[in-house]
Amino acid sequence: MVELIKPNILDELDILDRRIMYELDLNARVSASQLAKKLRKSKETINFRINRLLSEKYLKGFYAVFNISRLGWFYYKLYIKFNPIPPEKEKEIIEYIRDQNHIAYLASTEGRYDCIFLLMARDSTGMLDFLYPFMTKYGEHIREKDLVTFLTVRRLNERFLYAGEKRQELYYPFEIGTYKPDKLDEKILEILASEARASLTEIAKRIGSNPKVVKYRIKKLEKDGVILGYASAPNFDKLGLQFIQINMALNDPAAKASIIEYFDSTNKCLFVLDYLGKYDLAVEIHLKNHDELNSILDGFRKRFVGKYSDYDVATITKEYVVIWGPFAKK
Repeated sequence: MVELIKPNILDELDILDRRIMYELDLNARVSASQLAKKLRKSKETINFRINRLLSEKYLKGFYAVFNISRLGWFYYKLYIKFNPIPPEKEKEIIEYIRDQNHIAYLASTEGRYDCIFLLMARDSTGMLDFLYPFMTKYGEHIREKDLVTFLTVRRLNERFLYAGEKRQELYYPFEIGTYKPDKLDEKILEILASEARASLTEIAKRIGSNPKVVKYRIKKLEKDGVILGYASAPNFDKLGLQFIQINMALNDPAAKASIIEYFDSTNKCLFVLDYLGKYDLAVEIHLKNHDELNSILDGFRKRFVGKYSDYDVATITKEYVVIWGPFAKK
């Protein structure tokens, strides 16, 4: 495992920066005027701070959180361990995965696996449409591959910068629906997937519509459970935070709720993922150093003795694709 040594970049952000990031993570589409009123600052100050957080790379951007199962899609997650291969071949494989259709997430990792990625597919046949040619082309370089299917996703609000009182959970079970967005909906979803703060006027101009229609369509997509919320995308590397994923195989399914509560209580956890497959549960946490990780893992092991059969820790070293909806462009 890599040693978690990060500079204390968080000290460079004052309380206003932290509160703005906290509020934007609760609702990335909140207007500067609303935020100014809540934080008792001028609209100009809020806009300046948001633009500075973006220009100085503390924030990568803003995105909509979708329930893709309402649209008839599954997430399949693959964990890949390579055979000993030169860096050039690993780069080639990563680029091959990156360039395929409906890759929602792709990252290099350190730990048990070398690479993880999410594939969006409508069923197992769609997943095999990717997996068969991939293994035909690169199977000799793959030592180990493990596949899990998402059952539920919980996206918690960020509390590692500012421990505000509000705790938010965007929760969606993977219950396949038959919601049929039309072309206009798809264009709106495509924009919101990576530009959640785009104004109604801007969206309307880009899709050849008008702001009133766009507003109505967004409200309907929210009401129908396609759009669950709007969140920020922090630059964890810039913030001096290590991105850790803990994958767990459980002996006692009834312990799942308590395990989720434990990791949520650390104020370091952003995603909780329920799986069907080798692992039953995964949490994604963001930490300053190795001591924080050891402390959290020690508490987990002591509190949940006999409740899990195995766990492994992966450090996300580089992200190549982060696309949360099937309509977003790479």
